[in-house]
Amino acid sequence: MRGDSLNGVSAFVQMLRDASDMELAQVGTQLRVRIVNQSGHKLPTGYPEGRRMWVNVRFLDANGTVIAERGAYDQGTATLNATDTKVYEANDGLDQPLAAATGLQAGPTFRVALANTRFKDNRIPPRGFANAAFTADGCAPVGYTYADGQYWDDTLFELPPGTRSAVATLWYQTSSREYMEFLRDNAVSDCSGPHVYDLWARFGKSAPVDMDSATIPIVPSIMGDLNNDGVVNGADLGLLLSGWGHPGL
Repeated sequence: MRGDSLNGVSAFVQMLRDASDMELAQVGTQLRVRIVNQSGHKLPTGYPEGRRMWVNVRFLDANGTVIAERGAYDQGTATLNATDTKVYEANDGLDQPLAAATGLQAGPTFRVALANTRFKDNRIPPRGFANAAFTADGCAPVGYTYADGQYWDDTLFELPPGTRSAVATLWYQTSSREYMEFLRDNAVSDCSGPHVYDLWARFGKSAPVDMDSATIPIVPSIMGDLNNDGVVNGADLGLLLSGWGHPGL
């Protein structure tokens, strides 16, 4: 039974890793991280009960020392710094009329059974995505925009001074700390919430799984290199002259 369980976990992890590809590119003084959805559904899929996916980037200097990090995660406290990266997720909640009827607060909530509206859904669409069709089915992006046919998403990160390489990782987590604490504090009538929380804490706190990772060398930017091709020449002068007198130059 133990072996079957471990095999199931391994298969799930492999399925996650097959669902996406990561592509890195230096765009001037920025790092572009592109996540490509290789699955047949939104990425990530599933109910919005704390399930999420995010981009972590570590910027390294010439000695391989990390000089900055975005999307850092503290395994000890199960805390994600979501303020400086992109988190892919769906957040459901209650609109004002339902909140008034139930006596609960309007807005995003983990009370999935009561939620009647969606406040956020930036999950990456699959191939064949069409806004009209997804809107008709009630599953269009919310608070985010994807063009028809788009099954990837880009995030730009400014390169800290001294960066010579960058390592990007796409992480997936089944249950966030915030969701588990909600269960602990609200499903208390039969002690099921505290029990589930204790199991979560005992068995790794839903440790994130790396879906994909990539490394890219960073070329230091050169003053006057307007087209970011690594040299300053007539092409850059042409860009300068063509933009002379325009705002921003």
